[in-house]
Amino acid sequence: MNQRPARKTQFKPNRRRRLFKWLTIILIFVALGCTAGLLIPGLNSSRNASVKLSSPLKIVQKVVSNSSSSTADSTNTQLQDAWKSTLQQADGHVAIAVYSNQTKKTYTASNAANHSYRMASTVKVSILVGLLMKQGTLNSSEQANAQAMIENSSNTAASALFVELGEKSGLQETFDKLGMTDSKAHEEWGLSTTTPSDQLKLLNAIFYSSNLLSTSQQSYVRNLMQNVESDQQWGISAGSTNFYLKNGWLDEDDGWIINSIGYIPGNNGASDSYTIAVYTDDNSSMQNGENTIEKLAKSTSKILNK
Repeated sequence: MNQRPARKTQFKPNRRRRLFKWLTIILIFVALGCTAGLLIPGLNSSRNASVKLSSPLKIVQKVVSNSSSSTADSTNTQLQDAWKSTLQQADGHVAIAVYSNQTKKTYTASNAANHSYRMASTVKVSILVGLLMKQGTLNSSEQANAQAMIENSSNTAASALFVELGEKSGLQETFDKLGMTDSKAHEEWGLSTTTPSDQLKLLNAIFYSSNLLSTSQQSYVRNLMQNVESDQQWGISAGSTNFYLKNGWLDEDDGWIINSIGYIPGNNGASDSYTIAVYTDDNSSMQNGENTIEKLAKSTSKILNK
């Protein structure tokens, strides 16, 4: 098989010059392209994109390692587990709400969904707060009634201040101002209805920062709730040595209404303090209602006041 000899390309002088010229131009463009690459928008956006990728990772890491959120979830799990058996074993309707100043979260549980509770004597705190918001200060007669109403749970004193407040409409206005949307005033103040979560709005206005009550007004209510007579210091006080509270009890045809609301200071100051409200009804006896509330209070204290 014959093989054609390799063809040698011959360059004439003109062609060599032109080739050299084109090679030079190509080399210049290549050099400029490498240098100008730093200025090409497409390349710059790619470089910036590689820098920006680290930002979402940092944000996710902060969320994952956010101790407040993690603590809140852990606290909720612990409380729900601790409350479960008490709620199941209660012989009446029971609901609890707790606000932790440490996690800034509210925790709730109930064995009766969407149930409203008659307030009994716990409404007396709302009557006092409503009167303070309405008038600013109390005269000597009102102060005497306020002390009897909170410390001794005097119904006579409560009725007198209920009138000063404006009775049903004045009490409802108090609920509305406090954002207690699930609370309804009644002509007979003890039959006004509420939920534990609504009561936390009232308690938090007394024991934490509030734009509705001045610091002196807060201190006034706190002092009365801290000096409730000894035979009425049951309820949310169980498991705690320091507490502020107001209880309510009422024997109705459908069973005993037993309620307890208040504030538990933290072991480390206000940072780990909490407000708590427990409402029950249809209890077979007053003692059963008290026992239910105190079991919930003790289990709550073990978790939040470690």
